[in-house]
Amino acid sequence: MTILIVGGAAQGKTAFAKTISPQTEIVDNLHAIVKAAMQEGRPIPKAEEFLGKTVVCNELGCGVVPMDAMERDWREHTGRLCCDLAARADRVYRVCCGIPQCIKEETCAW
Repeated sequence: MTILIVGGAAQGKTAFAKTISPQTEIVDNLHAIVKAAMQEGRPIPKAEEFLGKTVVCNELGCGVVPMDAMERDWREHTGRLCCDLAARADRVYRVCCGIPQCIKEETCAW
């Protein structure tokens, strides 16, 4: 099962991930993985690499648009990766203030 959990920084996403999928590999900080790949000149990860895992990512597009081109590209690539992953995921949650909100699944229960 593939699960994507998004939300602002320090909102309890990882703690929530541990409660809903204790047996599944958790990939924390997807946004940092994308940034490191870009900085090191490696290929940007693809959604296929995360299928069958629980993926946690900060939301990056809710603030001021950065002047730095690399920062804008990083946000764009991370956002597109999350869109692709969300389309393929079995469940998608958004966590705000430690409260999860199911945004994709027929029966949202935790």
